[in-house]
Order: sequence, then structure tokens, then C-alpha cells
Amino acid sequence: MKSSSFGHTDIPVLISGAGPAGLFAAILLTKLKIPCRLIERNLEVSPLSKALTIHARTLEIFAFSGILEKFLDRGKHLSNIHLYRGSKPAVVLPALKTVESHFGFGLFLEQLRTTAIMTEELEAMGVKVDRGWELMDTKVIEDTAADGKTWVETTIRRARVGTNVRQTESKVLGVVEADPEEEGKKYETQVVRSEYLIATDGGKSTVRHILNIGFPGRTLDRSMIIFDGHVESDLPSDNITIVDGVSDHNMATFPLHDGQIRILLDNGHLSSEEYAALCPEDLTVEKFEKLAAACVAPAKFKCLDCSWLTYYRVNERQAENFAYKNRIFLAGDASHVHSPAGGQGMNTALQDVFNLTWKMALVLHRIAPEAILKTYEVERKPVADAIIKLSARTLDIGVSQDFLQRTFRNIAFTIAPYILPYIPAGATNPMTMLKIKYHENDINRHSKSQACVDEEYQVGHRARDGNLCVIQRHDTKSVEGESDTVRLHELLVGPGIFHVLVFVSDMLVTSTSGTSGQSATIIDGVETTTPDALSKEIDTHLKSWRSKWAYKSLLNASKSVATAEAGHTASPSTASRAALPQLSSAATVFMVHVIASDGSTVPGSEHNDSQLSVFEESTDTLVAKPAGEGKIYSDHCGAVHQKYGVQEKHGPGAIIVVRPDSYYGYRVLGANHESWSDVDGYFKTILVD
Repeated sequence: MKSSSFGHTDIPVLISGAGPAGLFAAILLTKLKIPCRLIERNLEVSPLSKALTIHARTLEIFAFSGILEKFLDRGKHLSNIHLYRGSKPAVVLPALKTVESHFGFGLFLEQLRTTAIMTEELEAMGVKVDRGWELMDTKVIEDTAADGKTWVETTIRRARVGTNVRQTESKVLGVVEADPEEEGKKYETQVVRSEYLIATDGGKSTVRHILNIGFPGRTLDRSMIIFDGHVESDLPSDNITIVDGVSDHNMATFPLHDGQIRILLDNGHLSSEEYAALCPEDLTVEKFEKLAAACVAPAKFKCLDCSWLTYYRVNERQAENFAYKNRIFLAGDASHVHSPAGGQGMNTALQDVFNLTWKMALVLHRIAPEAILKTYEVERKPVADAIIKLSARTLDIGVSQDFLQRTFRNIAFTIAPYILPYIPAGATNPMTMLKIKYHENDINRHSKSQACVDEEYQVGHRARDGNLCVIQRHDTKSVEGESDTVRLHELLVGPGIFHVLVFVSDMLVTSTSGTSGQSATIIDGVETTTPDALSKEIDTHLKSWRSKWAYKSLLNASKSVATAEAGHTASPSTASRAALPQLSSAATVFMVHVIASDGSTVPGSEHNDSQLSVFEESTDTLVAKPAGEGKIYSDHCGAVHQKYGVQEKHGPGAIIVVRPDSYYGYRVLGANHESWSDVDGYFKTILVD
């Protein structure tokens, strides 16, 4: 049915490919009340799980999106990685642990189960995957009679009987048959018009091929074997085990559900001709068992059964472009493929669509100009390039039989037990994907009036987490000893919301004479503000921004937008829940949170943990504000200020804009009128004024 709201289109967004990336894109768009259609060629979800691990950063974006709980319930925390030299244990490493995130662990969950959870979430919002439809052609149409208006026209089809999958089709990456018709099969065809097309259709992306987008890179000459099943072995099976084999073949094992394990076995170097000559039918369980047993000899190894056994070859490739005419966007494997080492593939794909969908939603709601979509490729292409290199290094270290690499592994296995106790928790472990940074661009900007901060705190970095104290009003009675905290990330509800963090250091209290005696001062050349002045600035700017930019014309928040409690790992207490944002039916685009160092005490007063009423009466205006409307929180010891590069004592404060995907978009010193005008100017340059 044609939508008059979108002119020439049947549906605002068409998504091709219902793997985790496509499903997540549909979930996010639906939460932002953007109608979308998700098509998938296969009639059933594949029982084979390529991806196994969900990293810390992905767990964070699931929490922001309100879909985390089921993943934590059904997944398993990765605790250790066991390294073996043949049959002998060498060292045990902590698995993806980090102090940088509340989710300081990797979550083990097969892709099949990840897909099932996302399908449940999408269907709960009234959207189902449209299965059996195969994308045959797509192009961007320009209406020369309507001021150059463009849209996407896509031809799809499905078999009237059976499936679109053909027995004769090529299995080679990137190959699409010139004549995909199957003799005697009848099809039904549709032409779908959409504002945008998101291609999440995998490494053999039909969309990428049709648009003639290059996919340069390399195919490694190392052959791998993948096995899923039950085994009887002396090796541990409850966590990841990596074996430096005695037979010049290495392997890694991963625990699956129902006691099965995944084994990735190095099958040696093969030329392109040798690999092409391999016949999957000749790969038997007996042949695999012989290779694996030789790798771990003299340890016991026997296959009991098998649910998946196949040859695998690593491709390292990246699409020349992630976008086509700013209307068609490639995400996930359609835009980049690489080694499975490190488990970065699915996580990168999910973060692709987390970057893209909020921008697309703002455009479709007429809040942001179409140019904002150009930042998708600008930001994600360098990330994909870095992930490909990281995965390649990880694989090479793990399986290379080069003399230098084997020597390096031997040395590392020998000294690891002695140096591991002295290495800090993996705050910078690149596998956790917490250190991804976007460079300065049209939506990541520095204040022109102020010097840049240190690299660690510049725009483009991920918004960090930290504990904040909930401040109670002076006239509020509380139970003695009661204390409540919230995590900063719990305030960043979404998706699709800009969160304005106002760090006020300890500047709000400048005298002991009460509200009338407070006045602004100059710190580091920046004028400070007072609680009353800050409250008025917040009210004025929120009212102005929300009157110009809102989702309410298309959005029904009661059904589609995550509530503040969605995605939390534990239920907050009553006081804590009151301190978390609750989305209105208008589904605001903006929320403001004030964060004060606990140095903002009345001089001479004692710290009272039960009330945390250490502010003068004038700050009650900020304390009483609803969460997300400028409510103030206390930053104990200034730890969160430090994480954001803001001076926590005797400082001018700062305003930091956190984008809807929880990266810094803008920052400016101070929280005075000039600073607020600076932030207002930022929004006017990236949104439709």
C-alpha cells in the first residue's frame, strides 16, 4: 500500500537479508516508528551458526536499544581461554574481560540463538520477516520533474512452490549467476519502491553485485575445517581452547549448547586450484577425527557425532563503497568480510546498523538533512579496515607455521604465566570493540572557540560509563543509611536520542550565604553559572529544541520505544527508577543530564550519604527536575568527570553532546549562556533548522 507520507514509495526502508544485522536494523527502525520491510531469500533460519560471541560494546548497544535481557539470560559468560601445546596445558588467559564496561565479559551465544531472540523482539513489535523473497534487481530512480527527488526501486521474486535456492548456483564468494532461472519453476514478482535500501545480504551480496560495487581484497591460501558436534577428549570443553598442534596443524574449540563444541582446524596451505579441487562430500568425520587427533596427540580425541562439517577459506575484503547515491547502504558482510579470529564479524555488522539507523530515522522524520547519511561510510569504512587487519593478525598468530611465528608462540606460551599477573585488566583489549573512534567530521565537531582536549577525550570517542549518586531533596525523608546510585549508561535511553551531559564540576556553590549570595565567577577564562541560571538555560533550550525537532508526527512511543528500564542487567531500586528517564509519548530527540562533582558541598557542612543533600537549597530546582529534563546527579570523587576529561574540582565544567549511538558529537567548556549557545549552534548545523 502506498504511503502518502513518503510520496513515491511503498515503504520507507527495505532491508534485504534477515541475519542478525538485518533484524537489528528492523528493530531499531521500528522502535523509531519508521515502517520497514525485511525480506529474506531462505524460508527457514539456517541451523548453522557462524558467529558465536557477543562482545562488550555490542552488549552496551543492546542495552541502549532495550533488548539486552534475553541475550544475558540465554548466553554464557566467557571466563577463560585455555592455551595448549599439543596435549599439554600451557596457560589460562582471561577471556575478553575488561574494566572499561559494565559488561566486562564476552557473551557466548550461537548466531542461531541470537537470530531467534531478535526475531522474537521484532515480532513482538508487530513486524515479521518476509521470507522466500529474493532480490533480483535494484536501482535509484530520479524524478526530474520533482526537483530531483530520488528513491529506490527494487525487483523481488519468490518461487510459487518450494524455495528460491538452486542446486546449481555458485558457492564462490561474490558470484551471482547471469541466468538464475531454474527450468520449470514459476515465480511471483513484485516491484518495491522505498526511500532507502539497506543491504545486509552477506558476503555474496546480490545488491553489491548488481550495483557493480567492487569488493577488493584477498583470499587466503590457508584452508580451514569447521566441525560442530559431540566429542570425547582430554581437552577442556567448557571454555575456549586453543591448541598449538604437534602435527604442524593448530585448532581452536568453542563450547556450544547441548554439550556440542565448535572446532576450527587449520588444514594447511592450499593453492586456489587445490582448494577448488576439494570436494566437500569427501570430507568425512573419520578424516577430520584423524587430523584433530594428530594435532592433540597423545591426548584422547574421538568424535561421537557431527551436526556440521565443512571446508572454509578466509576472505579479507572490503567494498569500495558502503553507500550508493546516498539511497542504498551496505552493512555487515555485504560491505566487509574477514577472518573469524576474534569473533569480530557479527559484532561489527550490528554496530554498522547501529550507526546507520538513527541517522536514517532522523532524515525520514524530517529532523536531519539527507547529508547526515554520508557520515555512515565516512565513519564505518575505517572501522571495517581496522577490524580486517586485527582479525588477520589474530589468525596469523594463531595458525601460521612460519618459523618466526612458531618461535613467537613458543616464547609467549613460556613466559605468559609469569607476566599475566602484572598486566592490568583488559581495558584496552581491541577485541571488546570499546576503543573504536570516529574521526572529526560533519557531526563530530570541536568547538571553534576553544582548544582541543587530549586525544582520549576528543569527539568521536565512545561515551564512557560510571556510577552516579541519586540526590534527594532537602525536604525528602529517607531511611537512614539508604543510598542509591545509577550508572550513566542507564540514563542514555534510546534509540534516536541526543543526550546532553552537563558537567558542572564543583562550581554551583560559590558562597555560604544561600541562593541570594551566589554569583558567577571566572575559572580558566570561562564564566561559571549558578543553579538558577543553569536551570533556566536547560528549560529554554529543551523547549526550543523540542519545538523544532521531534518524532511525534510519526512515532507512538508507548509501543515502539524502549523504556528506561529496558535492557538493564538488574532491576533498579524504587529511588533509582525515579532517577531514570521515562520517554514521553512525543518521544523526544533530546535529554539533558547534569553531573556535579561531590565537591559541590556547602562549605562547613558534613557529607550525608543517606540524603546526599550536600547542595544549597537553590540546587533543589535541579534535583526536583524529572530525569532527562536536567535532573542533577552527584559524581562521587569526580570519577565520571575524569572519564570525560572534565576538571572535577575548581573547574568551569563542560557540556558534552552524546550522539544517539553513544559517541561524543560535540563538547564545549563551561555551562553558561555562551556554552549553551555554542551547543545550540551545533544542533542547528547538523539538523534541519
